[in-house]
Amino acid sequence: MQSPFEKWLKPEYLSNFSAGSAFPGMDGVRDAMESGRKSIQAYAEAGQIAMESMQTIMQRQSEILSQLVQDNSSIAQEIINEGTPEEKIARSAELVRQAYEKTVFGMQEVNDICSKSTKEACEIINKRVSACLEEVQCSVKDGNGKVKKAGSRKSA
Repeated sequence: MQSPFEKWLKPEYLSNFSAGSAFPGMDGVRDAMESGRKSIQAYAEAGQIAMESMQTIMQRQSEILSQLVQDNSSIAQEIINEGTPEEKIARSAELVRQAYEKTVFGMQEVNDICSKSTKEACEIINKRVSACLEEVQCSVKDGNGKVKKAGSRKSA
């Protein structure tokens, strides 16, 4: 039984990818590879944005957690300090409210970072998809803007 890879090495199969025949209107494999390179580059840029965003988010979450630990320590210290139970409860409630507000604000920052990076990465991918679709559209039209007729191709 013949391996599917063996037929790719036969001259009659490779002749299907000669200049101008890999995709109508394109300079064969070279243009197809350039298109692929651009796509890979766009995915790499989007991935880089996602990685940088993830690092920023992790750093910010670490800062939020550290602040939360400090706030809880302050609350515990207030409870230990001298004063009437009513004063301690009132002061503790105020500290808990402040800690809660700081945490919510921090989480909103994390959400904003995530939303911004997602938007940037999606814009890069959307631009590349649009460019690919335009490349395909141009590859099937001749110089007059009409759809090219398929030439006779050897079957593999």
